[in-house]
Order: sequence, then C-alpha cells, then structure tokens
Amino acid sequence: MTEDRGSALNPLPWGVWALTLAIAGVEMVLWAGAHGLVNWAGSAGWRTQALVAVGISPAVQGWMVETGQTPLAHLARYLAFGFVHLGPAQAALVVVITAALGKYCAERLGSLRLLLLLACAQAAGGFAFGLVAVPEAWLIGGYPLIFALAGTYGWFAWHEADGTAARMQALAVVVVLVIGRLALAALVGGGVDWVADLTACAAGLALAPILRPGLRARLRRP
Repeated sequence: MTEDRGSALNPLPWGVWALTLAIAGVEMVLWAGAHGLVNWAGSAGWRTQALVAVGISPAVQGWMVETGQTPLAHLARYLAFGFVHLGPAQAALVVVITAALGKYCAERLGSLRLLLLLACAQAAGGFAFGLVAVPEAWLIGGYPLIFALAGTYGWFAWHEADGTAARMQALAVVVVLVIGRLALAALVGGGVDWVADLTACAAGLALAPILRPGLRARLRRP
C-alpha cells in the first residue's frame, strides 16, 4: 500500500524519515567525536574507523570473488556505506536531496518498497565500483542513494507526464544530474566514484516498474 499523498500532518513518509534521520544521526555522532564533544577513547578517529568498517573496498570485494567467501561483515558494507560521509557538508546534501526525491518516490512505491529499491540500487553501485576501482580506493557516502532516487523519480515522472513536452521536462532532471556528475568527474577527478552513482541511477530506473504496487495483477492480465 502506498503512502497517503495528501497528508499534511506527515509530509514525509516514514521510510524517508527513517533514512534521513539515520544519515543525519550517524553524521552527528562522527562530527561530535571529531570535535571532542564526546570524551570516549578514540572518538576523534571514529570517521576513519567507520570508513574502514563499512566502506566499499575493491581489495575486499576482489578477495570475496576470488575465494567465494562472503562474510556477513563484508556483505553489510553494501548496505551501510551510504550512511557514512566524509563530512557534514556531504551528509547535509544527501539528507536534503533524499528528503525531496524520497517523498515523491515513496508516495508512489510505499516506504518498504522504496527502502528495498534503495538497498538494491546502492548495493549494485557499490559492487560496480569494486569491479573497476583500484584496490587502494574506498567508496563511502550516500551519493548512490541520490542517484538511485533520481532514476526512480525519472521513471515515475516520465510515465505520469501528460504529453511529450512534459515527459522531456521530467527526463531533463535525470539527464542534467547524470551529465553534471560526468562533468564533475572529468574536471575534478576523484577516482571512479561516478561508476557507483550511475549504476545506482540505472538500478533505480530499472527497479521502479518492478517494485511499484500492482505488479502481480499486471502479470495476471491476459
């Protein structure tokens, strides 16, 4: 069942609230530790420890592929790396865009389906990064979540648009985001993080029609 689109008392579906609060909460803890607001041993290095604990590492992924071993601690990386960021600015950007696009998408998918879609898309992005990045690289942060939401938004906006012009306008949001990401990678560099972002975007685009409510009924139609 989808969320109530007209609810003024709950402007964000619960799944979007849960996601954004989790991202913000993790960032607040890491920021507090880095600035000495938490007097626990090693708190100043929590962000680095979190990167090592949940970041996507091509070296670790390569080891899993070569040996066929899949420890839960390493599999959890593909679900967790989007909750840890390099700093508050990056985390704030992810929270704001996730809230905006997430509300639109959750109203059409429902919170549970949206969270499932984002988990799959983020994992796909992390795995793609692990395939192409150098062994010493690390992937962290929620940008793949943003791009997964953009792909999902693009699919729904395209199919709900009335007329070709409206469809082109809906698609422009995704196209601009993708072009901007590629341009940023070309100008600034920063490795192949963009592979994770664009893979997540494609996954969001592909999973939206599969996970939207009513799939079973549509498959049963003659």
